[in-house]
Amino acid sequence: MLVFNNIIKNLSLIIITLLLMFFSLVSCTQVNDDDFMQTETAAESGELYLFDYENINIDTTSSIGTKIKNCNAYIDMYGDLIILGELENISGNIKTDIEMTIDLMRADSGLIHTEVVPVTADYLGKGAKYPFHYYYTEKEKYIELSTIKIGVNYREYHNDFEGNPIAEIEDYYYQKDYFIVEGRIINLGKEKIKDLRLLCTFYDNKDRVVFIKECYLPRERMMPGEEQYFTLKVFLDQYIKEFTDFHFEIFFEDEIRVNI
Repeated sequence: MLVFNNIIKNLSLIIITLLLMFFSLVSCTQVNDDDFMQTETAAESGELYLFDYENINIDTTSSIGTKIKNCNAYIDMYGDLIILGELENISGNIKTDIEMTIDLMRADSGLIHTEVVPVTADYLGKGAKYPFHYYYTEKEKYIELSTIKIGVNYREYHNDFEGNPIAEIEDYYYQKDYFIVEGRIINLGKEKIKDLRLLCTFYDNKDRVVFIKECYLPRERMMPGEEQYFTLKVFLDQYIKEFTDFHFEIFFEDEIRVNI
């Protein structure tokens, strides 16, 4: 009987000790109201940003001598809204001082945001296409977005280029995690050129622009008849959208001769 009483006594002490430890832990744990607020905000944010960007209407405004085409909008892995497209010079005159205008609109035609996007090419030649892009990062306003309006402003440049660089693609292939394009640029014109840039535009199977890549060139000046080789490497990681086609466009200026 004494042994039984000792067992009961020991069990009681163990139970009491465990209960004290439990209440001690509970009383020492502080509830932070910010934790609940952050959790609620995150949930609200998740719902807020879950909008169907594929149903955004892209409205391109017409302008004499130019055409805005192959436009696209999507959300990248960082949650930024990417707007892309091409501006084509369909006139017989060179365009200069070009600016792209982008207006983000609600369904009731109310304005959410407006932006003027400068074109980094000084001149857009006859028949040339300039690929443009714009990042919109005000995520709290995505849910209101219904229409993207894209327009262009420019001035006419009535002189003709004497230089005439062209890009020739000699080979393209995949190597491990890279897509590689090799080619050369030849200045077929009769004038020295400067500020030479080579942009590559990539398209999906619906001819929409999915990303733009500038190619490094060893020389940004070229003499008449001169040529130089280039290699474009695109790292095929999770940031790159799938593409089915690509196109190179050259931008340049004639070198100004100074008579002494």
